[in-house]
Amino acid sequence: MKVVVSGLTASGKSSVATSLALNFGIEYFSASSKLRKLLPKKDFMVWESKKGIEAVKFRLSNPQYDKKLDSFIISYFKAKKDLVLDSWVAPWKIKDKETIKIYIKADEEVRAKRVSIRDKISLSEALKFMREKDAFTKKIYKKIYGIEIDKDFTPFNLVIDSSNIELNDVIQLCSDYIMHQQKTNK
Repeated sequence: MKVVVSGLTASGKSSVATSLALNFGIEYFSASSKLRKLLPKKDFMVWESKKGIEAVKFRLSNPQYDKKLDSFIISYFKAKKDLVLDSWVAPWKIKDKETIKIYIKADEEVRAKRVSIRDKISLSEALKFMREKDAFTKKIYKKIYGIEIDKDFTPFNLVIDSSNIELNDVIQLCSDYIMHQQKTNK
């Protein structure tokens, strides 16, 4: 079973993806973690910080890092039988019909509150950093691939708005959908 979970900053994609991997007993892979290892500057803890934003700006003018990451992800993904992948752009790049692609979205204010709590920063700081990060990241994928990651939901089997749903309920919805798809495809 292969699953890709995507969404903007603090939508819940990483939490959902790690939980799905645990629930189904399969490997989890974070594209963001791999990207941090590829970048020459690794002196930031979170993307939603001054240094994190500098790293995103660097990516915009140096697309070879994202291209290298995306190439690696596609190869890695194809080589695996079972995998849950957390990625912003993979749903558009992975073309097979067997992969379940889930998009988690949430209102900007809800996402900023999540960043604020997670990173222990003010809500206004969280909103500022999150807006910058998302704007630059959208530009990166538009520039490299012509993809509008927050507007084009055509690759996805399931789109969930997590704004007013508890994380465990979002995970349950995704799990139920995956199990249903597995039964249907047998």
